[in-house]
Amino acid sequence: MKELPTAVDKQMAGRTHDEGSTPQTNRIPLFRRDLKPTNFVLSADDLSEFFELLQEINSRAKTIELSKLNLEQFENMEDATERVRQFVTLEYIYRAHNGDSVQGLGAPDTQERMFPDDLLSIYVSNASFAERSINVRPLNTVEVFLDFKRPSLKIDLNSLPSNPTENDSIINVVGRDEDWVISSADKIATFFKKKKVHRPAIHGSGTYDYLIWLFFLPAWLWLFSKNGAPLENWLEKKSIFFNVMAGISALFASLLVARFTFQYIRWAFPPTEFFKKSQIGAFAHRAVIAVILSTLLLSAGYEFVRWLFLNRLA
Repeated sequence: MKELPTAVDKQMAGRTHDEGSTPQTNRIPLFRRDLKPTNFVLSADDLSEFFELLQEINSRAKTIELSKLNLEQFENMEDATERVRQFVTLEYIYRAHNGDSVQGLGAPDTQERMFPDDLLSIYVSNASFAERSINVRPLNTVEVFLDFKRPSLKIDLNSLPSNPTENDSIINVVGRDEDWVISSADKIATFFKKKKVHRPAIHGSGTYDYLIWLFFLPAWLWLFSKNGAPLENWLEKKSIFFNVMAGISALFASLLVARFTFQYIRWAFPPTEFFKKSQIGAFAHRAVIAVILSTLLLSAGYEFVRWLFLNRLA
């Protein structure tokens, strides 16, 4: 197979005027922009639109690549154009939650039956095919990894709820042409800005600690002070050791419930989301959470207003 020739932009060696000096190299600058999109929801149509944008970006990368080639290595212009078209192309790999994966060139049909409803991740690059086939990297490359993995509901000591929600979505735009890099990154950033959705602050670092210390534990103590009289009367008949162990057990049990609730809300409002046909299932979970939280807040507000009113009368 005939390899893609080296671009004309070669490193030009220069010499200093002093004898015996080391040759210097005028290196071509490499421009780079890294994007980390988050808090977005993509439908199958949105994903198809994103691939159209990547193809548009790659089309311009092909034009720049062709303009930098040494045409003396080809029989004619058509041969050079075909080589660039063949190797500077988009390649994708997408994976489903069940472990299945599909790899191909160009853009996948996001509406076809084979395309998964439970998309786990998708990787797109205009450099991977050329690197694997002929071991040559194009001058201007875009590489995308979108992570649609939901936060885990599993409770263990290896994953701390205080840490921010993990999401590996990243887009690298790298090239020798500064204008291409800047314009391509801006187009991609604009696309994800349009798809951005509001997500609760629970995905941030330390949110769990603030909720536990500033909301959950004070609320737990307040509820016990208001409704714990029967339990206190029963505990008075028990030994000190039993009371201490019962208190510690109740505290840990309540913290376990609080952590599961926190992780469930993270799971119901993931930082990135894909749906192929409908979001009814996701909306059902969010509706339940909204009803429960609204009820708790209204109850807390009522009790607070009632407490203020009684204190003023007193």
